[in-house]
Amino acid sequence: MNSDLSVTVTVDAGVLHLLLDRPAKRNAFDLGMVRALTRALDGRDPETRVVVISGGDFFSAGADIAVYRRGDHGEIGEITRAAGTLVDTISTVPVPVIAAVEGMALGGGFEVALAADFIVAGDTAKFGLPEVSLGLIPGWGGTQRLTAQVGSRKAKQMIMFAQRLSAAEGLTAGLVSEVVPAGGSLARAFELARRLADSSATALAAVKVAVSGRDRTLDYSHERAELMRLFASRDGREGVAAFVEKRPADFRG
Repeated sequence: MNSDLSVTVTVDAGVLHLLLDRPAKRNAFDLGMVRALTRALDGRDPETRVVVISGGDFFSAGADIAVYRRGDHGEIGEITRAAGTLVDTISTVPVPVIAAVEGMALGGGFEVALAADFIVAGDTAKFGLPEVSLGLIPGWGGTQRLTAQVGSRKAKQMIMFAQRLSAAEGLTAGLVSEVVPAGGSLARAFELARRLADSSATALAAVKVAVSGRDRTLDYSHERAELMRLFASRDGREGVAAFVEKRPADFRG
C-alpha cells in the first residue's frame, strides 16, 4: 500500500486501486490530489491490467471550493490545466478504468467519473454538474464529455439546471454501467476488474482506443477559457462567496 497524502494506492493481482482519501473535505479535489492521481496512473506498475477509482462513502464533491474562494486566478488556471491532464489520462490510459461511486459525484468528481470506462454506482448515489449555481461552468471537460455521452439537449438540461441524477437515472441515460445496493459499488467494481484482468490486455486496450476514439478529439479550450472568464466576473465571485457563506446568490448577469 502507498499513500500520497490525499490518494491511497494499492495493487493486487494486476488491479490498481486509487482511493480518494480526503474524507473531511468530502474528497474535494485540490491541486495536490489531482496531481497525486495523475502520478499514480502515469507511474503504474507495467503489469497493471485494470484501474479502480473509488472514494469510500462519498466519491467526490468536486473541486475544493476553498481554492476558488481564495480568488487567485493563477491558482485556478493551474488546477484546471492539471485536472484536464488527469481526465485525459483516465480516458486514454490503455487499461480499463472503473469508477466505483457511492454518495455523490459532483462537479469535478463527476468529470473524473465521466472519464472512466465504467461507472458502478450504489443505488443512493447522485451525479451532477452544479457549477452554474456558482455562476461558473464545468471546466474539467464536463461540457464536452457529458455531451458526447448523452447528447446536447440532455447535457444542456443537466448543466443549465444543475440537475442531480440518481443512480437509476444515470443508468437510463447511459452514464452509469451498473447500479448495485448502496455500499456495494467497490466490491462489484473489483469483481468486474478481476474478470477484465483475466482477459487479453492487448484486446482490451484496442477496444478502448476504438470505442473511445472521439474522446481524443474533444476540445476543452473554449470551456476552460469560459471558466476563467466567469471566475473573474462579478457573478462568478458572488456565486462562490454565496456558496461559502451558505446564502442565496445575487446574480446580476
